Amino acid sequence: MKLTITDDALTHLMSVFPATSKFLLSFDDGVGPFSKVGICSLDVSFDVIAVDQDAQVSDYQAKLTTNVGDWYYKGYSKRYLDDNMKLDYVNNRFKLSGDSGILDGNVDLKNLTTQKTS
Repeated sequence: MKLTITDDALTHLMSVFPATSKFLLSFDDGVGPFSKVGICSLDVSFDVIAVDQDAQVSDYQAKLTTNVGDWYYKGYSKRYLDDNMKLDYVNNRFKLSGDSGILDGNVDLKNLTTQKTS
């Protein structure tokens, strides 16, 4: 699987997260320490989470190739992802899309690093 991060998305990500972050594409299903409480819904929701390089992220064992390095995701969430995806920043929102169309039109950002940016 491949994720292309557009220039606009990358610019905004780098203004929010420390450059040394490890990135997670998190399927928000209520599982793991970074998810909201799971709810019964037909919506598919993803978050981009920045953590420190040495953070323990055992729920995120699968790697996703991006144009800026590897990101990690929950292996079982692959069923909700496409082989070719794009993360874009449009109208002040992050949009995750793939071969099948829009996967999440409002991806949340979470900075869980110890080095907070201003």
